[in-house]
Amino acid sequence: MGEGGRGLVTYLPLAIFVGIMALRMMRMKKARPLRLPLLWIMPVIVVLAVSLALAGMPPSGLGWLCLATGVIVGGAIGAQRARLMHLHIDGEGEKARVMMRQSPLAILLIVAVFLARRFLLPSGFQGGGMQNAAHPGHPVGNALLMMDATLGFALGMIVALRLVLWLRARDMVANHVFDA
Repeated sequence: MGEGGRGLVTYLPLAIFVGIMALRMMRMKKARPLRLPLLWIMPVIVVLAVSLALAGMPPSGLGWLCLATGVIVGGAIGAQRARLMHLHIDGEGEKARVMMRQSPLAILLIVAVFLARRFLLPSGFQGGGMQNAAHPGHPVGNALLMMDATLGFALGMIVALRLVLWLRARDMVANHVFDA
């Protein structure tokens, strides 16, 4: 593959990410309904997908550690992102519903995670920084450890985000708080 092909492979994911973040920033000011009965669907899908991935290729001992670390870090970031979102109740009585609006800080948190993943994490997995017991320092072993950590990160982030949003919204409705 020539130089032009490598540049495209390098910058295309970045361009897609920038486009998606620009769209999210434009739609950030509009509040949308938070459907509490449906918040469980995405965590279940992610748990099933991660379970299938782990069943297909079970991690080694170090892989489980990477997975657990990813769940913890992802959970912390997901919970923080959920706390940064603006929730309020729109309407009165039977027509009242919880509305959610993205916070600029929540979007910046996702951008910071992406940049850290893009520019900081890969260097730690090169040159034998993390090793697979079967192939010490081998790039395939490093990639598998990175995959385990990424699976754990996605799982922790989605589950914590949805759980914290559900808890906040439930408390707002129960305590008749109109803005949180």
